[in-house]
Amino acid sequence: MRVLDTLTGRHLPLPLSDGPGGKELKLYVCGVTPYDSGHLGHAFTFCVFDVLVRWVESKGIPVRYVQNVTDVDDPLFARARRDGSSWQDLAKREEAAFVQDMTVLGWRAPDVMPRVSDEIQGIRAAAEGLSERGFAYSAADGSLYFEAARYPGFGQLSRRSRRSMLRKLREEELLGRVGPGAKRDWLDFPLWRPSGAGEPSWPSRFGPGRPGWHIECSAMSMRYLGEQVDIHGGGRDLIFSHHESERAQSESLTGCVPFARAWLHTGMVRHDGRKMSKSLGNLVVVKDTLRVASPAAVRLYLLSHRYRRDWDFRWPALARFERLVQRIRGMRGSGRSGSSLAEFRAALDADLDAPRAIRALRRAVASGDRRGVEDMLGILAGTAALKPAAG
Repeated sequence: MRVLDTLTGRHLPLPLSDGPGGKELKLYVCGVTPYDSGHLGHAFTFCVFDVLVRWVESKGIPVRYVQNVTDVDDPLFARARRDGSSWQDLAKREEAAFVQDMTVLGWRAPDVMPRVSDEIQGIRAAAEGLSERGFAYSAADGSLYFEAARYPGFGQLSRRSRRSMLRKLREEELLGRVGPGAKRDWLDFPLWRPSGAGEPSWPSRFGPGRPGWHIECSAMSMRYLGEQVDIHGGGRDLIFSHHESERAQSESLTGCVPFARAWLHTGMVRHDGRKMSKSLGNLVVVKDTLRVASPAAVRLYLLSHRYRRDWDFRWPALARFERLVQRIRGMRGSGRSGSSLAEFRAALDADLDAPRAIRALRRAVASGDRRGVEDMLGILAGTAALKPAAG
């Protein structure tokens, strides 16, 4: 099996680590900030990585899969203030809703889903380590900043120039402030920061506050997978600034290079001509799709798009996959089409080419290869039901 590495732009053999019982895959995927309903952009990413996990495990290779929950972050606090609720209650409620959606969509749950709020000790220790090694500095505003200039490869993962990185930070409202009492350079980013009113706060040698966004994932990844992961994944929108910063601080902290042996990123899902996002208000949430299609149909529709490309959600296209699932439900007999299964396997070995794998599934359905269809659905649909949800 080969995968496309974002950093090098090359297809690499599936990276594997030496585990207690032989080769294993250590996978870290950036999870959700639980402050609103999960949408198809999220579902697309996590279904893609679910197929990766299932396919690798079907080869007899154990997978250690970690996916975090970012329950300490600005959007969550803003939503809690808007709704007049506690950030803890909001996070717990939305995390439970996300897990329920993904369970209906048939995922193989991650082995560990650490919450930032439970991992403060390790996150704080990582920030302290970067400070002790001279990669970070304290500012009078009470923040601890990572000094991006100390990491020569900053910008390589995203292939962005300094000017492009600054533009993206401005778009994300993460540019911050440079000057007396603040950070030294626009690209520097907070490892620790003072908490605002109504936000959680923890003690540290830098003063009371909370972690910066990027250091959270580095610390959680290292705790559960060690200093190096085989694959680090997430949506393409995370390449900069999140994954760029995560790579820089992780390798600076440990000296272990590379932090991730391969980076995999999924494309963005668009609706009404724009990227589907909570901030734009153009979401199609998972529950909306399940009112008109079975969970298996939703998954197959998501996976009918090449994982690393952007694509547009369309209701008629989802309906076509519901008709495919209806055909599968009505299959009789036990015809054989070994060529379809061979093509299916070759497709997933070629950087998870799920659209090609679905074409093999269609051929197996047409030929009446019930056993082959079941095998393919076990990977593509997971445990997602072929029948629409009741109600």
